[in-house]
Amino acid sequence: MKNFERVEELVDWLAASGVDTTEWDKGTSKSVANLWDEYVKGELIFQISPPLRIVEVVQVTIERNGLLLLEMEQEFVNGQRRSRELPPSEKIKPGENCVEAAYRCLCEELGLSRDQISIIEPDNSTKDSVVESLSYPGLNTRYTIHDVYAYVKGLPDQDFWRENLATKDGDPIKRHLWAWRKQP
Repeated sequence: MKNFERVEELVDWLAASGVDTTEWDKGTSKSVANLWDEYVKGELIFQISPPLRIVEVVQVTIERNGLLLLEMEQEFVNGQRRSRELPPSEKIKPGENCVEAAYRCLCEELGLSRDQISIIEPDNSTKDSVVESLSYPGLNTRYTIHDVYAYVKGLPDQDFWRENLATKDGDPIKRHLWAWRKQP
């Protein structure tokens, strides 16, 4: 694993590894500063060779009347939009287990209080996926996904937008569009 003391070391490593960051912070991609922030918060680690961003994620399945709750798209502060079609998901923070991360995810992403959420025992299996990051083009990411199932109260029956509370902390995503859709 690769450790960095300063953002400049990260930038140099990305360049030396052949990761072109010139298109970052444009359109729907995030910036080097966003990547550094994730690293400092302990939300990811880096593999040296091949260069890889490694992230543990909790993905929360919420079903209602045979429909799944999905984040359909994200709107960025610059007005750009990115399609998602994913269940509520959140990076797992250091010292957090997947159930704690699921509660945090649903409170932050959907504006729910803990008393509106019932977590069902998590699926103890994980799945790994390695893909080029949409947020950081050219940087492959390995996601280790922990599935958690939940019942929630208080969500609208129609498609709805939720403001991103993390925007004030520098997150470029302004808001999220949520919808109930048939299982794929």
